[in-house]
Amino acid sequence: MTNGINQDSTLIQDYRKTIGLFATGVTVLIIENKGEVRCMTANAVSSLSLDPIQLLVCPSKKAAFSELLDESAHFSVNILGIHQEDVSNYFAGAKMDIEQSQVHYEKLFSNTSSAPRLKDCLASFSCKIAHQYDGGDHWIVVGEVEELYKKEASVEPLLFFGGKYHYPANPEDEHIKPAADPYQ
Repeated sequence: MTNGINQDSTLIQDYRKTIGLFATGVTVLIIENKGEVRCMTANAVSSLSLDPIQLLVCPSKKAAFSELLDESAHFSVNILGIHQEDVSNYFAGAKMDIEQSQVHYEKLFSNTSSAPRLKDCLASFSCKIAHQYDGGDHWIVVGEVEELYKKEASVEPLLFFGGKYHYPANPEDEHIKPAADPYQ
């Protein structure tokens, strides 16, 4: 029992299938701490605040990424394009022909204390850890954005929905903007 609710395996599986109906982008998180680097594919990423500029990530406590979490750590959030499905699979632990993970990233931010950035991603955010909270079997990590990168070329995002990758159905169609800017 957790918080008075019996969380049997059926409820957990049903929850995973149901929350999977919320479409997300796909990212790779890269953390660097005292010369060690860990990477992981993640979709539990969200914008949090504009003042200060913050985002949050929620890595599993069992992830190698989480071993390096502490106040001195820096991490990057790298948004993947449709051309990077193999990169997503690699950092999610799938067996790939890629010999070394370092072929995918390097120190590409100007801030020398920032974590590496993924090569050829759509966008990337360099963050320092502002706060970390317990979130059950995951950590809730608030990152303060120090630098950002945005690819100049127009590339479609890699999306995740219903437990699998999705691609824009017709990128030629005009995209409809929301009726209001939620940040104003």
